[in-house]
Amino acid sequence: MNRPGSTRGRRGPERPVAERPAARPPRDPERPPARPVSKARYRRRRVAALLIGLVLLVGLGLGARVLLYDAGLLDVEEVRVAGAATVPEADVRDAAAVPPGGPLAAVDTAAVATRVARLPPVESVQVDRSWPHTVTVTITERVPVAAVTTPQGPALVDRTGVVYRGAGPPDLPHLTTPPRSGDPATVAAVAVLASLPDTLRAQVDSAGATVAVPGARGQVTLVMAGGEEVLWGDPERATEKAAALSALLTQPGTVYDVTSPDLPTIRR
Repeated sequence: MNRPGSTRGRRGPERPVAERPAARPPRDPERPPARPVSKARYRRRRVAALLIGLVLLVGLGLGARVLLYDAGLLDVEEVRVAGAATVPEADVRDAAAVPPGGPLAAVDTAAVATRVARLPPVESVQVDRSWPHTVTVTITERVPVAAVTTPQGPALVDRTGVVYRGAGPPDLPHLTTPPRSGDPATVAAVAVLASLPDTLRAQVDSAGATVAVPGARGQVTLVMAGGEEVLWGDPERATEKAAALSALLTQPGTVYDVTSPDLPTIRR
C-alpha cells in the first residue's frame, strides 16, 4: 500500500525522445565529390559557348550566301508583268531591265520600280521577288479623263492632271485649256471631268477653265456633244451639280448654269 504523499508508483511526465538524424546515404566510392566552379572556369565556358555560336552563325551566313548568290539555284528566269491593259508588257520588261540569270536576291526592286515608273502611262509600280525564279512587276495605269493636242502630237490627261503621250477612247472629252502641271485652270477642269458620272461624261465634248485672278479657283465650262454650253463653276459640290445638270438636260436650252446647284438655270 502506498502511503499518502509517497511518490512510489507514480509516473512523472514522459520526456520526449530525441529524434535521431537520418542516416546519410553511403558515398559512392567511385564518384568524386562535386567541386565548385571557379569564376575563371565559368568565364572560359562562356567564351567557348560564344565562340561556338559565332562559328555556327558564320557558317549559316556562308551557306545562305552560297545558296542565294553562288549556287545558281535561285536565279532569275522570268519577269512577270501584272496590271497592264494598254501598256505593252514588252515595254514594261524593257524598262525594268532585269538581267536574266542573275541571283534573284540581288535584284534591286526599288531601282526596277523607278525605271518602270518613267513610262508615261504608268501611275504607280510595285516590284516583288516571287521565289524561286520570278520578278513580278505590278503596274497601275493612269486613268485618262481628257484628250489634248500638244506640239508633240495627241496626248492624254489623267485624273491628277498629268499629260502623257497616248491615244484614248474616241469619245474622250477634249481639254481646251493648255495643260500645265499645277496650273489652277488645268487642275479645275480635270477635277470636274473626273468627278462626272460615266453617263454624263460620255455626253461631254470638251472642257476648259479660266482663272479670273491669280490664286483664285478655276471656273470650268463644259460643251456637250450637241453644242450646249454648261457653266459649271469651281469643282466644289460636284455631286449636286451633276444631279442638277442631269435634270436640266432633259429640257431644251443652249446654256445650262449649275454654278449654284441650289438655283440652276437654263438659257434658251
